[in-house]
Amino acid sequence: MFFKIAINNVKRSFRDYTIYFLTLTLAVCIFYSFNSINSQNSILELNKNASFMITLNKLIAGTSVFVSFILGGLIIYANKFLIKKRKKELGIYMTLGMSKRKISKILIFETLLIGVLSLVVGILLGIIVSQGLSLLVANILSVDLNKYKFIISLSAVGKSVLYFGIIYLLVMIFNQFTISKYKLIDMLNATKKNEEVKLKNSFISLLIFILSMALLVTAYTRILKTGLAAGNGELSVTVMMGVIGTLLFFFSLSNFFIHIVQKSKRIYLKDINIFVLRQINNKINTNFLSMTVICLMLFLTITLLFTAFDLKGTVDKNLEENIPFDASAFLVVDNKNEDPKVNDIEEYLNKINFKFETYEKHSFYDEYKLNLTIENLLLEYLSSQEQIDLKKNYLDGAVSAIKISDYNSIIKLKGQEAVNLKENEVLVVSNYGRVNSALPDYMKNENSINIDDKVYTIKNETPIEESIKNTGGSKFFYLIIPDNFKGDLQTEFTSFNVLYDDRYFEKSEKKFSNLFNKLSEDQYRDISPALVIGSTRDQIQDKENGFAAIIVFIGLFLGLIFIISSAAVMALQQLSDASDSLERYKSLKKIGVTEKLINKAILKQSLIYFFVPLGLAIIHSIVGITAVNDILAFHYQSIIASFLFLVIIYGAYFYATYAGVKNIVKNSN
Repeated sequence: MFFKIAINNVKRSFRDYTIYFLTLTLAVCIFYSFNSINSQNSILELNKNASFMITLNKLIAGTSVFVSFILGGLIIYANKFLIKKRKKELGIYMTLGMSKRKISKILIFETLLIGVLSLVVGILLGIIVSQGLSLLVANILSVDLNKYKFIISLSAVGKSVLYFGIIYLLVMIFNQFTISKYKLIDMLNATKKNEEVKLKNSFISLLIFILSMALLVTAYTRILKTGLAAGNGELSVTVMMGVIGTLLFFFSLSNFFIHIVQKSKRIYLKDINIFVLRQINNKINTNFLSMTVICLMLFLTITLLFTAFDLKGTVDKNLEENIPFDASAFLVVDNKNEDPKVNDIEEYLNKINFKFETYEKHSFYDEYKLNLTIENLLLEYLSSQEQIDLKKNYLDGAVSAIKISDYNSIIKLKGQEAVNLKENEVLVVSNYGRVNSALPDYMKNENSINIDDKVYTIKNETPIEESIKNTGGSKFFYLIIPDNFKGDLQTEFTSFNVLYDDRYFEKSEKKFSNLFNKLSEDQYRDISPALVIGSTRDQIQDKENGFAAIIVFIGLFLGLIFIISSAAVMALQQLSDASDSLERYKSLKKIGVTEKLINKAILKQSLIYFFVPLGLAIIHSIVGITAVNDILAFHYQSIIASFLFLVIIYGAYFYATYAGVKNIVKNSN
C-alpha cells in the first residue's frame, strides 16, 4: 500500500520532482563518465607509462570522494526543499490518522523510486556521454583516435551504484529525522510563513555596498599586480578580500538596487515592477549567503573549464619554445672528483659504448657557474616579490654561463648563424619573465656586468629567449661569455643536444629513448659513478601531455559538478520561494493582473536571480584569468567551449526553473 501511494505521489508531483530528477541524473551521468576514463582506449594512448595511469586513477578516486560529499549535500538540500513544499500535504496525512512512521515509509519509497530511476537513466546517459568525453579530451590533447572503440566500464557502474546508494541511504535517514521533528500545526501553516528580511535600512545598505565595491576593486588590483606569484600570506589576504567583498555585495545588493530603481519612476511604476522588485528584495536579502557561495562556485567553474580547454594550447606553446632538439642530456659534474674522464659526457658515452650515427646531428657543450647571482646582479631593479619568486624557482644561486664557441655549436645545429662576441662582451639568454622585466631597466642605466672585477658590455638590448637544451618549460637565465674568459669558472654540467634525420626518426627515437630509460634506472652505475639525465622530445611531450590530461580531467569533472550544484540550488530556491509566495500571486490575479504580465514578472525575477551571481562570477573570472595570463595563453576556442558548457547546463536549469515557477503559479487556483 505504501509503495502504491509513493508511486501515485511521484506521478502526481512529477513537475515538482523535475529539477530533483534532472540534478540526480546529471550527477550520476558525470560521475560515471569520469570514473570510466581509465577504461577508454583513446585515453590510454595519452601515456603508456604505468605510473601515469596509477596517478590518474588515484586522483580520479580522490576527486570522486570529494564530489560525493558535494552531491550528497546537494541531494539532501534538494530533498529538504521537496519536504518543505509538501509540509501541508504531510500534515493532512497526519490529520487523517497516519503516523509519522508510516509517512516516513512513504517518503523512503518515493526517494528509492526516484533514486533508482535517476541512477538507471544517469548511467545509460553516462555511457553515451563518456564516449563523447573521451573523444573531447583526446581531441584537446591531440591523441591518436585510430584505436577508439565503444566501451562500457563495469567498474564505473559499480562505483556509481555504490556511491549513490550510500547517498540515498543518508537521504532516507535524513527524511526520517526531519519528519520526526515536525509538529502538525507547523505543517498545516507552512505556506503562511515568510523569510525574515536581514537588512532594511537603505542608508546602511548603501554604505555596505560601497564597502563591498572597495574591497573587490582592491582585491582585483592586488591580484592583477602580483598574479599567482604573490607570497602565501599576501595571496591569502587578497582571496579573503574578494570573498568578503562578494558576501557584502549580495548582503547589500537588494536594498541598494531598489533605491536606484526607485529614482526612475518610468521603470519603477511600469507594469508590476514594484512587485518584482519587492520579490527580488526578499529573495536576495534572505539568501545572500547561498548566493555568495553560488557566485564563488560559478567563478571556480568558469576558471576550471577555461583552464581545462586552454591547457593544451598553453602546453603546446611551451613545448614548442622550450624543446628545440629531438634529444638532450647532461652529466652532473662532481667537482670533488679530479678525474676529467668521470666528468665528461662524451667520455661517459664512450664507456657505455654508445655511438652517434652519421645522420644524428649533435653538439657537445659545457655549462659553468659564475661567481655572480641574478639577485646580486639585478638587486636594485627587482621588487621584493620578484626576489621571493627567484628563490621559489631556485634562480637565486650562481648564474650559469656558456662559452661562445659552445653556444654557436648549439645554434648552428638549429640552422642559425654563428654570433661574434668580443673579449669584453657577454650575451644574455633568458626566458624568465620577471628577470626580463628588470633587465631593460638595468641595461638602460648600466649596460654592463661586473664579473670578478672585470666589466663586460651586454651586447644584446633585450634577452634572447632561446632554449639551449630541452627544458620542458623550465625557467632559465644564462650568460654567454667569451672563450678566453679569465674569471672564476666552475663546471656544472657537460651536455649534448641531438637532431634526428627525418628519414630515420623512429630508429633514432627508439635508440635514445632506450638510453635515457636505462640512465633513469641507473643501469650503468657499475661502469661509471656519474649522474646523467636525459630525455627525448617525445618523452617530454608524453610527460607534459600526461600532466595536461590530469588537469583537464579534474578541471572538467569539478567544473561540471560545481555548475550543476550551483544551478540546482538556484532553481530549488526559486521554486521554494514561488511556493511561499502563492498568496501574493493570487492577490495579483484578484486585482485583475493578467497571466501574461505575471509570467513576464516571473521571467524578470528568474533572470535577475540567476544571472546576477553569474555576472559577478564572470567578472571575477576575467580578472583571475588575466592575472595568470603569463601561465595560460588566451585562445578563443577555449572561451567558446567554456561558454557553451556554461550556457547549456545553466540555461537548462534556468528554463526548467522558469517553467516550474509558472506552473506552480498557474495551478495555484
